[in-house]
Amino acid sequence: MKRRDFLRAASVPAAAATASAAAGVTAAQEGGTTTSAGGTGTASGTGTSSGTAQGTGTGTGTGTSGGGGGGGGGATKTVEVGPGGDLVFKPGTDQALEIAPGTTVEWVWKSDNHNVVPDAQPSDANWSGHEPIENSGFSFSHTFDVLGDYEYYCQPHQSAGMVGTISVVENPSSGGGGGEKELHELGVPIQAHWVGAATILGIIVTVVFTFYILKYGESANTGTGRNG
Repeated sequence: MKRRDFLRAASVPAAAATASAAAGVTAAQEGGTTTSAGGTGTASGTGTSSGTAQGTGTGTGTGTSGGGGGGGGGATKTVEVGPGGDLVFKPGTDQALEIAPGTTVEWVWKSDNHNVVPDAQPSDANWSGHEPIENSGFSFSHTFDVLGDYEYYCQPHQSAGMVGTISVVENPSSGGGGGEKELHELGVPIQAHWVGAATILGIIVTVVFTFYILKYGESANTGTGRNG
């Protein structure tokens, strides 16, 4: 094979890989732009009075809880009871759920034969939990106003470690003990990262392969295309 022909053939997949990767990055960016635009449209539709997107979001949270409250109060957090058949409260067992005063916590049963029994709470609190045994699909909620730690357990599965904790604090952590975040919530879309890495790797492999063939690939029997 002539070097000129080989270089021409080797440049085709490199160019194709670059074009494909560029298209992938553009699609990922357009997808992010579309999502952002959709979010803006939703915020605009939610509010009836003029105001910023931040003001609209605050109003929506207050309406959901049915009451006001500063420092994050008035929000609603969900605790899954026995998700996937596991004997845990999520969040609550592996990591305490941190909330601000005035936050409503809703327990949602994801499997059968569970209850919520208070074990310890602040002296001036009046949380009674939910002691009847319930099955999947049941839910109940309680609004926590008193600062402090609330410990509870599932009576049928306490010995298996099915316990939970709620911490009511003035300034809860941003995560709120809500568990792991999805990849798309981490900031820059991860698709663009993968496409960029694949592009660079493809170009490097193509260049190295071409260099190797040109330097070492020709044997003593390889013709030059000339006669005689």
